[in-house]
Amino acid sequence: MRRKININNNWYFDKSSIIPDSLPAGWESISLPHTWNAVDGQDGGNDYYRGTCTYVKAIAKPEISGNERVFIDIPGAAMSVKVYVNGTLAVTHAGGYSAFRADITDLLADENIICIQVDNSENDTVYPQRADFTFYGGLYRGVNLIVTPAEHFELVKDGSTGIKVTPVVDLTTGDAAVTVETWQNASSVTVTVDGQSQTVNSADGYAKAEFTIENAHLWDGADDPYLYEAKAALESGDEVSCRFGIRNFEITPDGFFLNGRAYPLRGVSRHQDRAGAGNALTLDMHKEDMELIKEIGANSVRLAHYQHAQEFYDLCDENGIIAWAEIPYITQHMD
Repeated sequence: MRRKININNNWYFDKSSIIPDSLPAGWESISLPHTWNAVDGQDGGNDYYRGTCTYVKAIAKPEISGNERVFIDIPGAAMSVKVYVNGTLAVTHAGGYSAFRADITDLLADENIICIQVDNSENDTVYPQRADFTFYGGLYRGVNLIVTPAEHFELVKDGSTGIKVTPVVDLTTGDAAVTVETWQNASSVTVTVDGQSQTVNSADGYAKAEFTIENAHLWDGADDPYLYEAKAALESGDEVSCRFGIRNFEITPDGFFLNGRAYPLRGVSRHQDRAGAGNALTLDMHKEDMELIKEIGANSVRLAHYQHAQEFYDLCDENGIIAWAEIPYITQHMD
């Protein structure tokens, strides 16, 4: 069975590019999520600290049996990252708003030093290059370990969760076609949607199952944000799931339409930051933002100008909020 282990506590932080081989003396003791621009990045002066900073933590090797694998999971770190395990470079990542993971099993000893260097310096390689908001630096969405069986759903490719659901509803009949795609290193996958199960073969690490849900219960915005769930399982015991809403939407010269009816969008634009915390938001802060959006009667949100935390997309789904999602491609373009 898959296990997710949060390792947000007991980190050491320094505004330096040193890679220590043990817990460093004199460094600041912190917990994640964390940004080093929580204060200086909020005065509007564009004079906040930008550079390479280092996070260090000691961890014991998770208990694993047989051929289980251990992944480090970083939902977001800005803007470029290098992860070292016991002094060995495990993974690099460019992009301050996207999730990434790495298999670190073979680098682990019984006791380990995890060192993560994060760099938000000005550069000519990572988007965004220039914009009217703070490019906060830090491990601002925390860090996890994920332990899986040897046969498991994809964790490394594109920061994916290994499952994708595409629902298409026929508004005339009310029936929905639901396609579930999965990526894994196993030979077959069992997929379940709305009480229906299929076991399908995997070819080159990819599998697809198709379902029909008759008289589907529609996700209907703020009026009725109904969600289904797709589950996928391997014989090894590894499982993933994805909640989804069945809905039809279109944009025409006459406006936005949801499930065949006009649905005027009233909403706000949101950045993932707040006073005193910068972009190192907790789940409670995400929930409070959603409650404020609902309190003013909004039914939509523009998520500017980059990928936001998965928790906030989930809150949009749960609360019937139409989300306009963006990537950090803004203002200044690279060749």
